Amino acid sequence: MNLRWLECFFALARELHFGKAAESLFMGQSSLSESIKRLEEHLGGTLFARTSRRVELTEFGRSALELLEPGYRDMISAVDTCKAMNSGRKIPLSIGFLGGGFYELHRPFVREFAQTFPEISLSFTELTYKTHFSALADGDVDLALCRLPVGAAGLTRGPILMRDQRVLCVPAGHPLTHDTLVDPERLSQLRLCRIPVGATNDEWSDYHFPRYTPAGAPIGVGPVITTVREGIAAVSAGEGCLMITKRAVDYYGTPNVEFVDIDLPSMPTALLRRSSDHRPILTKTDALLYKIAQRFGTAPIPEVTTSFR
Repeated sequence: MNLRWLECFFALARELHFGKAAESLFMGQSSLSESIKRLEEHLGGTLFARTSRRVELTEFGRSALELLEPGYRDMISAVDTCKAMNSGRKIPLSIGFLGGGFYELHRPFVREFAQTFPEISLSFTELTYKTHFSALADGDVDLALCRLPVGAAGLTRGPILMRDQRVLCVPAGHPLTHDTLVDPERLSQLRLCRIPVGATNDEWSDYHFPRYTPAGAPIGVGPVITTVREGIAAVSAGEGCLMITKRAVDYYGTPNVEFVDIDLPSMPTALLRRSSDHRPILTKTDALLYKIAQRFGTAPIPEVTTSFR
């Protein structure tokens, strides 16, 4: 099977438009159509339902995409690793993070990683609420430091590295700043920032950006944000409120925003990988980071340290 057929399949599944998909691959529409046809013949099923107005994945196409894309991404990564090894270059490994990311763990992790894995070139990519999980699922990064629960299918987490009390960000002078611990039922009196629809699954979104209080009262809808900084700016402008980890306060402090503890479950953080990606370096990286987290006292004990789960 020609790998170019798969590239065409993934591009068309992403764009659902022959012209845009062909343009993204720097090829003609006729060549794209022929590649899709050949792949359908090879797989023995129709991948797309085509009309004069739209292109949609068939049920078979959706299943094929779910099965084929992760393996393809991992194979390309493995090929790149082999090329790097053969050329004498360091093997690249990228880690995504949201907001403040690793906090106090960052410097010791980078230092000890370089000492432990000198053959690896480590890089970091800042993620947003929109790409928090999709960047990992799509293969843009190899690992991602994410808040739990796991917010997308096809991903596996390692041990919890940090578990932080959450705080409510409100405009300076807000009445809630007089509370030692905010009753979460008072969220019904506020507008809470939201993240883009579809950015994560409902379980993750409802945990970090709840639509209802624990008693079931609706929470007001604030502005849509894609980064923590955007959320802090919205709070400063009085447009909505936001919940972040207490650890992040030192990184996002501003004169126009105050932070108050709220009586809701903590925000756990772990390193995630694609479930189909079993490269040993991923487990080794997670084990090293967990060891450092234990040393700094950020990791709850006991936790599994030898493998993702």
